[in-house]
Amino acid sequence: MKKDEIKAKEKHKNKKDECVCHEECKCDDNKKEIEELKNKVMLVQAELINYRKRTEEQKEELIKYANKDLLFDLTDMIDNLDRALKVKSDNKEVNNMLIGIKMINDQFNDILTNYGVKKIDALGNKFDSNYMEAIETVNDKDKEDEIVTKVLRDGYLYKDKVLKHAQVIVNKIK
Repeated sequence: MKKDEIKAKEKHKNKKDECVCHEECKCDDNKKEIEELKNKVMLVQAELINYRKRTEEQKEELIKYANKDLLFDLTDMIDNLDRALKVKSDNKEVNNMLIGIKMINDQFNDILTNYGVKKIDALGNKFDSNYMEAIETVNDKDKEDEIVTKVLRDGYLYKDKVLKHAQVIVNKIK
């Protein structure tokens, strides 16, 4: 290297922004800036891809569970029909009405099943707070600890999520 080139590079190191003495210095700065801009563009592209994936997943989730509120309300009606079916009577008219209520109840249960709703099987099973809500505890030494002894209100799953927690009484041995 010539002495002039060495001096120019040293001058450039000391006063980087002011260096206009050598073409190579400008080229190095431009290459660094281009590399930085390429990295920024790649980051923005990655963020855009992630954003698109997230919004697509959210859209699919909304579509998948669009009927959630309606089905939740229908489970309340099913619970009421189940309570009505527990009525016992010797009256023929009441029994005929109960037959009609049972038909309606069965039809609603079929509709719920077709939409992916199923009852949570809680009675006699181990208490699971993911699916059940303990309303009360009892102390029955004849039964296992943490076993559901009574279901106060049925719980329901909608596809792979809890639509309504089952309200239960749990055996708790002290």
